[in-house]
This record gives sequence, structure tokens and C-alpha cells, in this order.
Amino acid sequence: MKTFFNKTAVFLLSVLLINSAVLAFAHTVTYRQEQLKLIDPDGDKALLSLFSETCKTGIKKCILLKNIPPEESQLREPRFARENPILNIQNNRVADNSKAAPLFNMETTLANFKKIIKNGKWGISFGKMHYWAPGYFSSGKIIASKIIMSLATATSARFMYVGQEIPLINWILSRPDNSVTMEQLFSKSYALNKGNVYLTILTIENVLSDATFEADREKTAVNQKLADLYAASPNKFGDWYHLFGTMLAGYAGEPAEMIADLYGVYRKISRGANAEKATMAADKAGAKMGAELRGFVFKNDKEIQRKLREEIKLREELSRRSLGNLKYVGPDGNMYIGTRF
Repeated sequence: MKTFFNKTAVFLLSVLLINSAVLAFAHTVTYRQEQLKLIDPDGDKALLSLFSETCKTGIKKCILLKNIPPEESQLREPRFARENPILNIQNNRVADNSKAAPLFNMETTLANFKKIIKNGKWGISFGKMHYWAPGYFSSGKIIASKIIMSLATATSARFMYVGQEIPLINWILSRPDNSVTMEQLFSKSYALNKGNVYLTILTIENVLSDATFEADREKTAVNQKLADLYAASPNKFGDWYHLFGTMLAGYAGEPAEMIADLYGVYRKISRGANAEKATMAADKAGAKMGAELRGFVFKNDKEIQRKLREEIKLREELSRRSLGNLKYVGPDGNMYIGTRF
């Protein structure tokens, strides 16, 4: 069974590597957006190169069955190192990797998120998402979305920058140690992003994942303010950013639960008994929460629902005019009766 998982993980990572390596080039880690850009050709090139290197490291981990460090080309300074420094403190956390006991109720947390969204004064906005630039990047050579590749390389703060990250960090740092809950963090980010749920989740992920490759990331100022998600977890930093990362993927319509399962297999192969059970549980919880939020927001975004009603009305009218004789494939890939006009 272990050999099967090993070969499966290597195959999947190899497919991703082969399909992205064609655009690889060196020295990409200094790239960073300076403002919100949903489409960014220059950033796309840099991200694809970095993803190629990340896949190579992942394959080595699976083949060698150990958690080897990333290549130098994958390392980068945290974007918010000044605002979210690593503190010179003792880490007195009690860690137990034998179980992953959650300190939150997923259904209750989801219900609270929905209340925050409904009670906002800006109106519910699903949000426009980041996509690959048109042209070469939509030619079929890329088999994963920009969101997935940014999450896989822990670089969303560089390639999907929002602009509300520093205000969110400043708010977090104003709170008592070990006190910030998921609901409080979501509520503040939701306010900063004026009801845009996509940017709400992305802003949080950008802040939480920024120091991923720092040796003392558990000692970042932000991490000290966050409440534990799992009892005695050895990786509180990872629990938080993994949960919101898969939440972002689920919200974006990606197969987040499958991704969480595959990453759990990969983590077990590369880390063995040291694979953090809490972080893998956080991946699965975040994926489910993101998919649930996606459906909820879609149904409650008044602008989306207005456009859907108009589209349905138009299609009914076109169908009536065509007498059921004209058919075409719509932009969503489905067959419709009517005309394209």
C-alpha cells in the first residue's frame, strides 16, 4: 500500500511538473504585485517557474521518503516581515502529534461566517477571482488554476496580493495573545474588503501563509495572537494557513476535498510518523467550509441572482423565437436552444 501511494503521488506531481516546466526560468522569487491584479501576465510567468521547482522538490520527497528542504530557488523573504516579525521568545507549546482534537466546531463556525456575511452593511459580493492571463496561458498547457498554484507554492501574497493585508496584520497585533478566533479574523477581513467574500478569504490566507519558509515561523507576531485550532498541535502556523488555503480553494470551485486527501497522502509519504495530523485535518475542514460558503454566497449575491434571472428570461425568449429549431453551445459548455444574439 505504501508503494502504491508513493507511485500515485509521484505520478500526479510529475504530470503537474511536465505541464508547467516548459515555461520555467531562473530567479523568479523576487516578483511581487504592488496592487490588486486579477490578471497579471508577468506574475504568471514567475509563478509557473516557481511551481516547476516546487514539483521537483515534491517528487524528491516522495522518492526519498523524507522531508527534504526546498531548493534555494524556492525560498523568499516574507513579504510582511517588517509588519509581522519573528519574535525572540521561548516556545513553550505542549505538542502531541498522536491526535488532532479540534478546538472549534466546524458547523458552528460556518454558521457564524454566514451571519457575518448576512449582517454586513456592504451587500453580499461573491467576488471576481484571479485567472491566468489570456493567450498562451489559456492554451491548454496549464492544468491547474492560478489559485491552486499559488497555494501549492505558498506565494499567494506575492501573486494574488489584495492590498488589505497590512491593515489586517495591524488589527491582529492589537489583540491579546492566543485570542483571535476564525470568526473574529473573518469578520475583520470582511469589513476591510467591504463585503467581497473572495478577497476576504484571500487576504487572510496571504497574511497567514507569508512566513511559510521561515525556520521560526511559529514565533511570528501574528501567530502569537491566534488561538489554537487543535489541541496540542505541533504546527499551529500550518493549521491556520492550511485551513484557510483549502477554504479558498473550495470557495473558488476547485476540487478542494480531493486536493486535501491527496496532500494528506503526500504528507504521510514525505514525513512518515512526523506528518502533522492536525494540519491534515485542517486541510479537510477548510475544503468543506469553502465549498459550503461558495454555495451560500452564490445564492445570496443579489447581483449574481439578478443576472441569472435576466439570462434565463433571455434564453426563454430566444427559445420561443427560434421555435425550438436553433441550438448552440454556451460559454459554460452546455447546449442551449435559441441564438447567440
